[in-house]
Amino acid sequence: MGSVNRYDAIVVGGGHNGLVAAFYLARAGLKPIVLERRHVTGGPCGPVEYFPGYRGAFTNSPGSLEPKIVRDMELERHGLKFVVANPTVVHPFYGDRAFIGWRDRERTDEVLASFSKKDAVAYYQIFDFLNAFGAKLGVSLFKPPPSLHELVARMETREDEANFSDIMFGSVKDFLDARLETEEIKALIALLAVMSNFVGPSTPGTPCQLLQRPMSLASNTVAASHDPRQQPLRGSTGLPLGGMGSIARAMESALKEKGGEVRTHSAVARILARNGRVTGVALENGDEFHADLVLSNLHPKTTLLGLTPREFLPSKVTERLGRYVMRNGGFKVVLALDGLPRYAAAKTDEEARTIGGCQFRIAPTMEYMDRGVDAARYGELHHYPMMWGLIPSVADPTMAPPGKHVMSVNIFHAPYHLRDGDWSTQRDVFGERCIDILSQFMPNLKSLILQKRFWSPRDLESEFGLLEGNVMHGDMVPGKMFGFRPSPELADYRTPINGLYHCGSGTWPGGTVSGLPGHNGSHQVLADLQLGRDKVAAELERRFAAAE
Repeated sequence: MGSVNRYDAIVVGGGHNGLVAAFYLARAGLKPIVLERRHVTGGPCGPVEYFPGYRGAFTNSPGSLEPKIVRDMELERHGLKFVVANPTVVHPFYGDRAFIGWRDRERTDEVLASFSKKDAVAYYQIFDFLNAFGAKLGVSLFKPPPSLHELVARMETREDEANFSDIMFGSVKDFLDARLETEEIKALIALLAVMSNFVGPSTPGTPCQLLQRPMSLASNTVAASHDPRQQPLRGSTGLPLGGMGSIARAMESALKEKGGEVRTHSAVARILARNGRVTGVALENGDEFHADLVLSNLHPKTTLLGLTPREFLPSKVTERLGRYVMRNGGFKVVLALDGLPRYAAAKTDEEARTIGGCQFRIAPTMEYMDRGVDAARYGELHHYPMMWGLIPSVADPTMAPPGKHVMSVNIFHAPYHLRDGDWSTQRDVFGERCIDILSQFMPNLKSLILQKRFWSPRDLESEFGLLEGNVMHGDMVPGKMFGFRPSPELADYRTPINGLYHCGSGTWPGGTVSGLPGHNGSHQVLADLQLGRDKVAAELERRFAAAE
């Protein structure tokens, strides 16, 4: 047996949500420690040196980072600075056309009108409708989610019910077909509804993902210069200087200032419990850390089925989590470049430089998206990958050697289970195919490539602990959101073991770099400390008695 250490709280996993959770506990006067398996905190937001001198992170953009959390943690005082890219996004289509999203609404209006004057108006009507519906739902992203019964009870009129049906049961394809006339603008919005989830535009429930920013607006009114919620395209906060790893570094600094600790190279092997109460964790090296509170930033399935003593878990909880499947894997391509790629849609050299540094999205039509998902369902290495990419070295030249650039592309959907072959042999095949498709929109790309590196879903699982390579810890669709995330019994961040909580993306309100699961998990802990451990135990006993 190794050393034994005592803390007020232990956070398992040093991803951004784990750092956020530990910060709020430390701010409340507790002494927490974050235990991280890898050599660096941040999880997919953590810094990576892809090749010597070429840096970045698996995650490309902080577009969902909650302004309230940025303010509470004083991240800018801890070194986080944003480069405000303008334009914020380019979405190329087949041929030489592209949507370019500007921070100035007037310029965005002109771009939309170049596709359709009607859609230039309808585009904003769609988001006004979603904002109004988000307010009607009255769901706070800063609290445990409502049950289905509570959610439906808020629908007061027939129109409310019809809108609820369209968003929760209809497809985003039907939703957009009824409101827009051009395939390009439909694809522009549809991608926001399906990205990172194992769904296509024709999948029922896909409009639900479009509610994330409206619900955020309805939940919180903190104003910030980097607030993405107010952008015409629901756009970027700006790009953090030093890459996404700068967010994790600033969070870690804020945590340590409040007295929290971080220990890397500390893989948790077991969560310890006695008499139905958590007592701490044991590391793979034998060291033990003892605490009356443990928060897990890992997937709920990993936490409860992989690390926790089964004798403390009701059978229905283990059965439900055992049936929880991911299926949808991410794939990543990183390229070291000898110059800046030029989009086929760029009309001038100046425009090519201007749009070269903003986010790009590859999904030219809704049919393209549906075809990719349909093929991935059967384990096929398809020709329709959806891509969300960035060249961060344009905004911050320190991310690559002088005169060079680094391109980081996150790709969906890559089946975790392949029908033919395995990822050890097919990773390069799919990676090269993704480069071929990118080259359709950036014709000079291949001539600029100096080095390349690919990550399969299995690589992402191994490196970051993402089950089946699923970056969201489970699809963000109605059946896995609100009070269903990760299951009705676990939706308020508590577990059957008194003192053990969830605080990761597998809980409400889900994935993306928001920090909200960490915020909410820690605040549930603080509320329970006020309630008292014995009262919490009685409440847990009542809740889980029916789950035996």
